[in-house]
Amino acid sequence: MTHMIKGANTPVPAVPLRVAVGRQWVPGAPTVSAAALLLDAAGAVRGDADVVFHHRPVHPSAAVRHVGTGEGAGQLAEWLELDLPRVEPDVQRVLIAGSCTDGTFGQVHGLYAQLSTPDGTIVAHYAVTDATAETAFVLGELYRRDGAWRFRAVGQGYESGLAGLAQDVGGAGAVTAVSGPELVVPPASAVSSGSGPAPLAGVAKTDSGAVAPGALSVPGPDAYRADGASLGPGPAGVPATYSTAAASPVPAPAGSVPAYAAGSPADGTSSEAPSWAADFFAFEPRVYRGKGAKTITVDLPFPPNGEPVILEARTEEYNYISVKMPGREDDLFMSDLPDHYGRTLMVPNRKGGPVTLKVRNSGAWQLTVLPLSAALPLDFGTIEGSGREVFVRTGPAAELKVRADDPHKGWFQMHYHWGDTPSDLRRPAKRLVYEWNGRRVREKVALPSGPLLVTIDKSRHRWELTLDPAEQREPSRGAGRIWRR
Repeated sequence: MTHMIKGANTPVPAVPLRVAVGRQWVPGAPTVSAAALLLDAAGAVRGDADVVFHHRPVHPSAAVRHVGTGEGAGQLAEWLELDLPRVEPDVQRVLIAGSCTDGTFGQVHGLYAQLSTPDGTIVAHYAVTDATAETAFVLGELYRRDGAWRFRAVGQGYESGLAGLAQDVGGAGAVTAVSGPELVVPPASAVSSGSGPAPLAGVAKTDSGAVAPGALSVPGPDAYRADGASLGPGPAGVPATYSTAAASPVPAPAGSVPAYAAGSPADGTSSEAPSWAADFFAFEPRVYRGKGAKTITVDLPFPPNGEPVILEARTEEYNYISVKMPGREDDLFMSDLPDHYGRTLMVPNRKGGPVTLKVRNSGAWQLTVLPLSAALPLDFGTIEGSGREVFVRTGPAAELKVRADDPHKGWFQMHYHWGDTPSDLRRPAKRLVYEWNGRRVREKVALPSGPLLVTIDKSRHRWELTLDPAEQREPSRGAGRIWRR
């Protein structure tokens, strides 16, 4: 099983997958409704039918289905089924999202997304540890890359709720309709055959972790009609009727209970809330899309001498992208993105205010501007990734082992940023790794105590970072200090 941190990605097999959007069962905690959003090459839903949730449980292609709720081992989950070989060619990404209507995700205990194969093998598990005031959340995405499928742990929330998510992907009416009453799930005997993929029934976990036949599983979407009749894929515009009575959860499919308790951080992640960023400039993520060369304005009221923010770049057809701020000597991006994805620091203008960006790519691209609180936590353990990335380290002094490989012998560079004020973070404090001809990077460097930002700011490498306790404790360079304006 692959435990993931936010921003990480992993290949997944091109088979029917089950996706659980789960959380710990805690009395009084908000209800989480799960949905799958099918996006085209432009990053948008094509219509209402591309949003699959409990009120529209089957996509017209029958490739994506919402299969109900499950309960077990003190956890609750809503389940989706994705038959990846049947996903239409026009669909490039499938977002796995959740929404809360009676609270925020910061009140949801142990939120996670988990992917498993028909035999119960868990192929990816992402535990969300930094949710706060969001009422809509994109936990992850399945996306096509070089003829195969991959899963990325996204971890992007929206305090503006489903309306904010709808603004990013279009289809406002369909997306904002995701929240709704719980469904009554009839017993498995009431499930009729219907059309589309057969439900993956008849497996459950034993105490030993093996898969045992004959146990009750979550009914498929054909069970969702209140009268027990088969719904099948059906036309997208045909509504179904639902009971508003309290649902009776049934045991979840195999793989519903992770190998460790939901909410426990995987190696390389942090369970701390991002208090280190409490006094930074906070804003909702801004998403900009285009094709070819384009000039965009990030219309945010950045404060004067403010801290950097995170700029995330995605490309579709071509790896190379150039992003620059007019008047600046250094480009924000001017390189290949090894997995069509990368994140870097963007330092706003000294005077504050909006920022202008000039973007150049031969195909479709997407830029997302994120607050510094979206930096990936860097804790003890090993994490893997590619290209450029931004981390935050809040713990004691440590030793960082860096392994990176690039067959094209590219430039690999890492820095850390540290200081007493947000303005101090605008420039690196120290260079950690510098390899001009970095085909194979093997370095061991010392990190002072946090909080500090650690950046991979030049790279088209596949890298592996391992953080261990320092053999000899360094003088604290950040203990007791808080970044304040």
